Amino acid sequence: MNNRKHYAAAISAFVVWGFFSIPLRALRDYTAGEILYFRITFSLIILLTIMLVFRKSAIRNDLSLFKSFEKPQRRQLIALTLGGAALLIVNWLIFIYVINAINIKTASFSYFICPVLTAVLGNFLLKERLTPLQWIAVLLCAVSCVLLGLNSVLELGYSFAVAISYALYLVSQRRNHGFDRLVVLTVQIAFAFVVLSCAYPLLVDAVPTSGFFYGMIVIVAGVFTVLPLFLNLFALNRINSTTVGILLYINPLMNFVIAFVIFHETVTQLQIVGYAIILVALVLFNYPNLKKLRTRLTQ
Repeated sequence: MNNRKHYAAAISAFVVWGFFSIPLRALRDYTAGEILYFRITFSLIILLTIMLVFRKSAIRNDLSLFKSFEKPQRRQLIALTLGGAALLIVNWLIFIYVINAINIKTASFSYFICPVLTAVLGNFLLKERLTPLQWIAVLLCAVSCVLLGLNSVLELGYSFAVAISYALYLVSQRRNHGFDRLVVLTVQIAFAFVVLSCAYPLLVDAVPTSGFFYGMIVIVAGVFTVLPLFLNLFALNRINSTTVGILLYINPLMNFVIAFVIFHETVTQLQIVGYAIILVALVLFNYPNLKKLRTRLTQ
């Protein structure tokens, strides 16, 4: 079976996300809270339009499935879904702040270590076993973090905050299976909108009046939030999540290039050593999956 279209969709999704720092930097004059609130608002409008026009059957199927569960299962599903929304709020808020107030390479590093953190959390919380080679890779990641922490504890702290919040989100959603991913995401974005609306006075000092701001927010919501999610969903119809996890590294690699080439960020010798170690760790961690991916791409 030819899956080239699905691989192309997955790669396209991560390439799009790889450019995400550019529109965020264009909004640097606005606070992270303002960007997040209006990103959530416009993403919700787009998702609701898509769901109500094109995916009514998915909504009906998920409602029937939810009603078929016992009350304890329903409460668990609600907790996982809304807890996931809370983690998305934290992750997106910190990520936007890091891009605009710290630097892009710090945000990029967080998504290098995120899959490893996800696997470690999966090992302890979901009993998903790691191989000895993967534990060696985890140790190398820890060494890399120590080296980067010697250069800047603040940057390492922000990287870890972005990575751990998204890793916890991914692990929590693995237990929330059986439902349409886009339906679940729409519910989470709707809940996030309600939460952020309650915190509106803390997030937004004054309602932006610039047409440029809203134009960029629509691009962030449509092109850099909803579109990549659609591409990922299409890819996951034929490609397993492990393979997509490998392709995810396109995103932070592109962010690193953009940080140095477009925004002229600098890197110290200690950081270079730390980044080199993390790259070795990632190759070791993903070695079996890289072999499988190479085989599939040549089929």
